[in-house]
Amino acid sequence: MRKRILSLLLALTLALSAGVFGVIPALAADSCVSVKADAVTTGEVVAGSLLEIKLSDVFEDTDGHTLTYTLTNAAQFSVQTKVKDGSLYVSEKDPGTYEPKVKATCSDGKELTATFTITVKEAPHGLDAQYNYDETPAKKVTVYVTISNDGVPIRGRDGTVLCHKAITVPYFDLGRYNLSEYYRYHTENGEGKYIDENIVERPTGLHLYLYLLERYFIGLPEEQCCKGAYPRDALASFKLGEDVCYMDETPAYTADSFAALTITGSPTSLYMANFWGHDENLMYYRNHCFPYMSPGWGSTSDYIVLSDGDTWDVAMFTNWSFWSSGGAFTCFDKDAYNARPGMEMTISSQAYGTTFEGSDFYPFSNLDVFLYNDKWEQIEQYKEAADGKSTFSFTAPTEEGTYYLVGMDPNRTIPKDDSGGTNYAKIAPATAILNVAADAELERPFQSISVNGTKLNAKNISYEGIVTLGSEDNEEFKNVYEEIPKYHVIVPEGTESVDITYNEGVDIYHADATAYGYETDLAVDVVSSATIRSVTLKNSYKANSDGTQTVTTPVTRYIRNADGTAMAVTLESSSTNNFRPVALFTFEYAKADTKPDVIYGDVNGDGIINSTDAAIVYRSVNGRYTLTDSQKLSADVNGDGAVNSTDAALIYRYTNGKMSKFPAES
Repeated sequence: MRKRILSLLLALTLALSAGVFGVIPALAADSCVSVKADAVTTGEVVAGSLLEIKLSDVFEDTDGHTLTYTLTNAAQFSVQTKVKDGSLYVSEKDPGTYEPKVKATCSDGKELTATFTITVKEAPHGLDAQYNYDETPAKKVTVYVTISNDGVPIRGRDGTVLCHKAITVPYFDLGRYNLSEYYRYHTENGEGKYIDENIVERPTGLHLYLYLLERYFIGLPEEQCCKGAYPRDALASFKLGEDVCYMDETPAYTADSFAALTITGSPTSLYMANFWGHDENLMYYRNHCFPYMSPGWGSTSDYIVLSDGDTWDVAMFTNWSFWSSGGAFTCFDKDAYNARPGMEMTISSQAYGTTFEGSDFYPFSNLDVFLYNDKWEQIEQYKEAADGKSTFSFTAPTEEGTYYLVGMDPNRTIPKDDSGGTNYAKIAPATAILNVAADAELERPFQSISVNGTKLNAKNISYEGIVTLGSEDNEEFKNVYEEIPKYHVIVPEGTESVDITYNEGVDIYHADATAYGYETDLAVDVVSSATIRSVTLKNSYKANSDGTQTVTTPVTRYIRNADGTAMAVTLESSSTNNFRPVALFTFEYAKADTKPDVIYGDVNGDGIINSTDAAIVYRSVNGRYTLTDSQKLSADVNGDGAVNSTDAALIYRYTNGKMSKFPAES
């Protein structure tokens, strides 16, 4: 039995899986339409996968009439369960038993309805990377975006190369774009259906798309983006009428037939019929893998909330068979590498497939790998696909700077194999940034830093270069330790100690629970050298079952002074490593945020305070509009903690020039 993906967009979010059918006796019919004696009307399928039953194998017409088919109870199922092109397709996200009813009608008007019994089994949960949705509020996030066509990254209308491009996307009200039906709400444990009607005020993939289209496809200035300039209908009618170019500035396709963005589908099943002036033959992955809403059931852009550091890959193709002929989204084993000039490096390439079978990353060798500088000039080719290697080595550039690694399909830009084979573009590129600096951070010796059991956010831990440390011993026996990494950590006010968990294999000198280290005085700037003295950290060391080691480290003594000077602390390694310091730490107490980041009066967030904002407040007071949490902060212009008609009146007065400052700003 044939199985295939019903649509290639993730918006339909289907994964392939074999269906299992059963045979039931023929159903009686008094007309020319009947069910075949050996018809298959039962089956099994995994949640999120697609089962196809050819209806010509089920129904027959003894008079030879043409049959048409209708799913009579379609309202009971997802939009992916349907009758199309003479087949019944079944795809549901929730396990259970489903009974689609199909009516066959002959050209003479006779009809017969058969009931199918389909068991949907639970799907594997999938990788953590396929979920990991942070539903806490965020005003903006920075993600790394690559948009490609036929295996090659493209340029935006302004010439920006959209390859591993850092994009800071703000949160804004989707209502500005007439897309309020696609608000993101909360879920249980970050997956599955929505459990409330409280908007998650955090950028989603849909926010990202709206920003990218306005900024790099339409070409709006940065300050005009995300203000609602091109709402849903305008995006659906906007046609660029120009060539979209590859990163080397050669034409990829002409965007004159398809719109900037055409959205169909329902919330959590958003479908893009057009995107970037291209047709629907595309896929998009977050963090290089197929994102899930629930086991076996993919996420669409309106559901996927973004976090700092996420990658977002959009791959458009000409050949409609790309997904079934070895298609893949590829990546390197890291998204960012640091290197010292001329350093030898070894990296690996891997992939996540487009048919979702296996549902995990696997080594991938079929890439040509190139090095580009920050002007997107090709510097070197590090690897050819023909070598068959997924792991390769190279020498980092000798000149400091920012570089990019890009692995591309050996059949890139080829839409069709004239020999009838599959040698056409079907692989999304692998991308990574390579930072080359004399003091670049190499492998970080620790995994995390925690306060009272809670891990600090990565933004609270800063790498500040390397230092040379010397011991206090006399000159004859003095040890000098070069290239010791230095870190600065921001902790909550009053923190007395932190738990630093070091990587497995890091050599920490200890005796039972006592760890040994050094401390040193540091000048205002990042020092080139300093003298160390020994310290003993009693009852601080713990060996963990996974091979890591956690050391409780004092904070108060090592808080950075107001003038920038500080005392720093480091553990020491054992005698086998010549008692070498592991990593220096200084600390700082976080400054309290005493005032919310809010623009009073700008309720709709368009950067302008006018009568529209006052009208929104009046509508909310009258129960015709529900304000988000951030809108409530902006609307409470008198600062009394409530939003009412008084606030609306004050906004009107401000708009009419009768006041220059709101009471809440005093």
